[in-house]
Formats: sequence, structure tokens, C-alpha cells
Amino acid sequence: MRMSQRVQSVGAVALVAATFFALGVVARQSLPFGQAKAVRTVGDFHELFYNAGKTTWGGSRWFGVPIEKCPMDLMSYQEILFDTRPDVLVEAGTFMGGSALYFASIMDWLRKGRVITIDIVNRGRPPHPRITYLQGSSTAPEIIAAVKGLISPGETVMAVLDSDHSYAHVLKELQAYGPLVTEGAYLVVEDTNINGHPVRPDYGPGPSEAVDAFCESDSQFVRDRTREKYLLTFNPGGFLRKIR
Repeated sequence: MRMSQRVQSVGAVALVAATFFALGVVARQSLPFGQAKAVRTVGDFHELFYNAGKTTWGGSRWFGVPIEKCPMDLMSYQEILFDTRPDVLVEAGTFMGGSALYFASIMDWLRKGRVITIDIVNRGRPPHPRITYLQGSSTAPEIIAAVKGLISPGETVMAVLDSDHSYAHVLKELQAYGPLVTEGAYLVVEDTNINGHPVRPDYGPGPSEAVDAFCESDSQFVRDRTREKYLLTFNPGGFLRKIR
């Protein structure tokens, strides 16, 4: 990236960060511009960043392994892992293993935790002693049984859903893995930004709509908007914390 491009990128991120207080996520303060403008600014940057995926999030790597996540969400993930310190993180959607490696790397620093990651195909599996790879559909009975068999009684469990983004599949994942998540831990549904939230408006019902349906039927989870404090998130409304 050229220096001028780098400066423009940093400036855009700084502008988004400046709108944070206007949205009132952490503090409600009066700023020189109104909340409506702040929301438009964030939305515009979100679409710009997302649609430039080949050179932004789509080109991101963790220690050389493709990860394809919003870097601000990665920051939120490390804060969640530090705050909750789960014994097990179940990930639906391995892709090339970058996110599993990222989670395992944070766990190395915490000296606690392991990752169980699931995908229907093997696109790449970076080796790490904290990672267990399972191949198959995340909603298949045999895979769900295998995940349960890898969790010991009394262990704390977190889950991240990032596989098939169709409404039906995500809802099945929520219903399958929600009960495994322990009180105080997180169930994160990724890519709730699609179907017009604010990107890919023509996608059709997907993760966001599945979260809506799940939360209506399961009062054990609440949306934790504090995990969206960096404004740009690919998972708006998707950070679910189990309260009981």
C-alpha cells in the first residue's frame, strides 16, 4: 500500500472512530454533527470497506494464514476471550483455518482454552496443539455429537457461527450450539451485516434474521452491543451473551 493510500485508510478509520460517541454506544455526548450523520458515515464506510474486500478484510491474514474477518471484530474477540476465558471455543466454519489459529494464539497468551472447528471441506488446516478439526456439516447429528464428546463436564464453552449463512442453516446452528454455551459466555453469529445490514441488500434472509428468530424464542441470550464499540463490525446484533 502506498503512503498516500495508507494515510487515507487511517483517516477513514479515524473518522469512523470519531462517530462512536455520536451513536451513543458508550456515552451520549453532543458533537458538532448529529447522530443521523454519524450513522450515515459509519454505514458508508462499512459498505466501502466491505465491497473492497479483496484488498481489505478478504486479503487479511493471521501469521500468513487467510482469516477474512473485520479487524475490529478480531479486536473484540480478543477482549471477549480475555474477559471470559472459555475452556472451549466451538467454531462452525473453518475456511482456511486463520480464525481458529487466531483464537488459539490468544489462548496461548491466556494459557487456557482450546478450539474445536468444523467445516464440510478441508481448505487448509494450520497445525496447533489447541485446535481440533472436524469435517462435516455443523448441523449434522454426528458432528454435534462429536463436539459434545470433546467437551468435559464443567468446562466453559463459547461458540462462533461462520459457516453457511442461509437463514435455515444459521437457525439450526443456533438451536444446536446455543445449549452448549455456558452462562456468561458468548454465542457469536457472524456476517449479520448481509441482507442490507447494511451490505448485500439482495442476499435474502440470513444470519441477522436467524438471530432475530432465535432471540424471540430463547430468553437465555441477550445482544451485547458493547462488543460493537469499534463501530465497524460485520456482526451487528450478533454478539450474544448467555445470561442464564
